[in-house]
Amino acid sequence: MSNDISYKEIIEDVLIKRKLYRNPDFSAGKLAEMLGVPNYKVSRILQSEFGASYADLVLSRRVEDAKKALVDGRYSPYTVDDIGVMVGFKNRQSFYDAFRKYAGTTPDAFRKGNSL
Repeated sequence: MSNDISYKEIIEDVLIKRKLYRNPDFSAGKLAEMLGVPNYKVSRILQSEFGASYADLVLSRRVEDAKKALVDGRYSPYTVDDIGVMVGFKNRQSFYDAFRKYAGTTPDAFRKGNSL
């Protein structure tokens, strides 16, 4: 895996800087296609370079984006569910499940506890 560093840089650019993790239809398979490598190699690179699976990396980034939006006054007109969709969740249940897992609380409670 001599190309891991360049793969890491590409993954950071594609997935993180361009925020493709917000696209609910973007998958590890699509990332593998973009990199021209098999799925197992993407999984291996993500584990070794980011210490996370594809799902954990994507979900944790989405939750971090949601946390920022939930406390940002510019997003106060939006419902919690709207913010979940905005950051890439397909439905309310997956948003709430991921938010509880990575933030330790519900999005509603987080917004109420962190409002100004």
